[in-house]
Order: sequence, then C-alpha cells, then structure tokens
Amino acid sequence: MNRKNKLTPSVTALYCRLSIEDGRENESMSISNQKALLRDFAEKNGLLDYEFYVDDGYTGRNFNRPSFQRMIADIEAGKVKCVITKDLSRLGRNYIEAGSYIEIFFPRHNVRYIAVTDGVDSLNRQEMDITPFKNILNDMYSRDISKKVLAGWMARSRQGKFLGGPTPYGLMRDPNDHGHLIIDPETAPTVKLVFDLALNGYGTMKIAKHLLERKIPITRIKEPVESEVRYYSWSGSVIGKMLRNPVYKGDHVVCKCHQKAIRSNTVNFIPRDQWEIIENCHEAIVSREQWDRVQKLIDRRPTIMQGNSCPFYNLFHGLVYCATCGKSMQVRYEKVGRTGKNRFTGEMREPIDKAYYICQTYNRLGKNACTSHKIEARDLYNLVLSDIMEHGKMALQDAEAFYGRLTRRLEQRYSIDEKSLKKEQDALARRNQGIDEMFMSLYADKARGILTEQRFLRMTERLEQEQTDNKTRMQAITDELRIASSADSDVRRFIGEIREYASITELDETILNRLIDKIIISAVEVVDGEKVQKVRIVYNFVGEI
Repeated sequence: MNRKNKLTPSVTALYCRLSIEDGRENESMSISNQKALLRDFAEKNGLLDYEFYVDDGYTGRNFNRPSFQRMIADIEAGKVKCVITKDLSRLGRNYIEAGSYIEIFFPRHNVRYIAVTDGVDSLNRQEMDITPFKNILNDMYSRDISKKVLAGWMARSRQGKFLGGPTPYGLMRDPNDHGHLIIDPETAPTVKLVFDLALNGYGTMKIAKHLLERKIPITRIKEPVESEVRYYSWSGSVIGKMLRNPVYKGDHVVCKCHQKAIRSNTVNFIPRDQWEIIENCHEAIVSREQWDRVQKLIDRRPTIMQGNSCPFYNLFHGLVYCATCGKSMQVRYEKVGRTGKNRFTGEMREPIDKAYYICQTYNRLGKNACTSHKIEARDLYNLVLSDIMEHGKMALQDAEAFYGRLTRRLEQRYSIDEKSLKKEQDALARRNQGIDEMFMSLYADKARGILTEQRFLRMTERLEQEQTDNKTRMQAITDELRIASSADSDVRRFIGEIREYASITELDETILNRLIDKIIISAVEVVDGEKVQKVRIVYNFVGEI
C-alpha cells in the first residue's frame, strides 16, 4: 500500500495507548498488538488513509497525553474524520471525560468513533446506547487497579523499601537491591558536616552560606559553567528539610503525602508528627542521639528581641524553663531611657544588663497561675559560665575521679534490675503471641456459630487493647535498658566535651548547645532571712551534676 507521509485532510486516526497499570507482560495489550489490530481493521474496511497516534506509558485516567492532545488538535483543525481504538478503555478510563469526547466532542466535529473489540461504532445508535455503561465499567476497573497498585506500593514501603523519586542527598541506591539505600561516599560527609554545624548553633541560612563559601556542590551532577550558581545553590529551606529528614538516622518514611482522589492531580501533605516511620532500614549517616539533639535545637527557634533601643540576642533560647509550671521562660528587658545608662553610676549598660527572664505562664495569666521566677540575664550568664568552667577544670585535672563521680550518680539514677526487666519483657512477648493464637481460635468459633458477632467483637477489642498495652510496656523496657547500658559511654562523651571548655571566658551558642539540655529556674525563696533562687543546669548525656 502506498501511504502518504504527511498528514492530509480527512485521515483516520488509529489511537493506541498502554499504561504501566496494564502490565508490560500482557502481549494482547501491547502497542505492537494494538497497531496490528487497528491497521488490519482499517484496511479491511476501506479506511486506507490512516495515521497512528501512540501514547506509551500513560494512564487512562488522565487525558493530558501528548499524542492524544495532538489528535484532538488535528480534529479541531478538520484533519481527522474517524478515530479508531482497540477498545473503549484505550481512549480513556475516566468515564466522565471519555463520555464527553464520545457523546459531545466527536459528534460536534463530525468524527466517527470506533472501538473495535467492544463493537462500538458511532454510526450505529443502538450500539452507542450501551457505551456509557462500558465506560463506567472501565472507570471502575481503573479505580480497582489503582487501589491494588497503591496497596502493593504501601506494602513494600512498610517493609522499609525506597520506591521512587530522587534519592536523598548523601545516599544512593544499592546496585544489588534498588529498594535499599546505601551511603554515598562522595556526598555523605557533607550531610555529616551540616548536622555538626547545626549542633554548633548554626542556623539554616548560616549553614547554607558556609557550604556555598566552601563551594560544596548540592548535586553530584555537574551542570554547564553558566549554571554554576545552581550547582552550589544551597538555601535555608534545603538545609531545613535535610535536618528534619529521619532518613539520615537510618529510618524510612512510609508516605509523606497522599492523593486527594483517584482523578485528582493534587495531594495532601501529611504533617511531620503523623509520619509513619520504619526504623533501621539502612546505614545511618548521623547517630540517633545527634539527630534528636538537632531536632531539639531546631524547635528552640532562636529569637532576637528588640525594643527601647536595646537589641538583645537571646543566647539561651529554648533552654530556660520554669521549675513550677514547666513552661519555657521568656526574655524581657527593662524600660530604660534612650541613653541606657545605669541610673546610679551613669555608665552605659550592655543589652544583656537590661534583659531578664520571666515565666511565660505568669506573664500571660498572672500570679494566680504561676509566679514570675524572674532572673537577670547577666546573673544567669555568669552562673552558667562559672559552672561550665568549674566542671571543665575538674575533668581536665582528674578525669578518672570526675568520671567516677558522674558514673556513681548515673548508677543511682538508673539503678534497675536488668534481669527482672528482661524476664518481664519475655513474658509480655509470649503473652502477645498467645493473643495472636486466641484471635484465630475466636474467629473459628465465630465462623462455626459458637460465638456471636457482638461477643466476638467485644472479646477481640479487649485483647487488642491488651496487646497494644503490652507493646507499649515492652518498648519502655527496651528504652530503660538502653539508657542504663549507655551510661558509661555517655559519661565519657560528656567528659570529652566539657574538657574543651575549662578555660573559656565567655559563652556562645556552640558551647551551650553542645553541653546543656536545659536550665530550670526555681522561684525566689527566703532562707534564714536571705532571698535564695535555685538554678538547676541539666547537661547533655549526664543530666544534673
């Protein structure tokens, strides 16, 4: 047959489509099979001037397919007189849009539509009457397939498998298992650096600037010279997402968003505190302890307080708490004149000398809710600096004696009967296994009519609650055993940290973030006629000393 190479008026459009959902192993649905069937049908029916329009790998739920849209444009231009597909589902599986094309668009443009294997021909009105019902069935089939595909995807994701999209920076796919991530030796050191800088008190923008100045690339793929800025285009948002991503401590997030509806192209993002996380799926770049500490630092959100010509950078942001109500304490400053001079000496005062901390509960709700717990920022600064220097010198002068003192304190704090706890944990595990067997027995009794539906539900609900409580207790025991076993390494880590600060003369965020977990301020009390205020410094790794 002598066919024209260029599209001419009044051709027949032979439209083929295949999506991933249809399955690549289904030979009857293949593009080559569709082409052969449509070519044979067209030639047998005298439709010799035809043109193929092929969309390979496109879902039938979405009509925004390149070849389909090209065919629609040719119809609107008057170049197509007939459209033929293998069946109705090849045109599309969304019954509303498919019906719109068949019932409205094609007739309006005087285009004949044929679905070969479904026996649909728009010239035959009787055959067309059943077409909407077939489109509905195709749509239902598409929904069912989508649900099955999603269920399979979620099942693999819950096994800790990384399924799609670009791999997180610092990691790469395992060549032997594409669902498993391994450390990328080229970029993982940058991730470690980002977390180290965050622990040193660097904000996201400061970290981004640091990476940019060191010309550390944001991607492994080097772009053309004119795109070099993008090659190093670190930003605060990129760093923020990296620091919040649990993938760097070896965990896998099952799903961060979900589609609003099958036909919808929009998604709902799942709040971070509702993420389903599978732990220990791959090798971690940073330790869990370091990741958790970074999360605390991010949540503290540093603030700069300004007012009365007194800018004061809140060095202790997120660290200071009220001993009575447990709420964080807010920084405030005195209302002084423009000069900011000491009214007694006439000397200029630094911003920290005009600032103080006060309980936020008291500040919002008054004395009936809590007391002020007020403490001057300068007094707090001097007290913390002195405490760090004192313990740093002790660790430097006699590390072993200091180690013994701290370990004795931790042993008292975490004095547990390890053997008894492990025995309790084993008993709970056996009980949960027994509950699983009881579920099967109860279901069998219900199936045989021995147990009513109502009683079955009541009994299973009670057993499920017991099983949940057991799992919670088992996790608590695991955490307790882990804390107790890590006490020795925690003490040595703390000693290594604080020895570096034995001779410091001033505080900064790096020192505070590395050493201190929180500072608890008690209310002022009168003891032996003197006002006394207790300040408790809780250090990282070892707690109060």
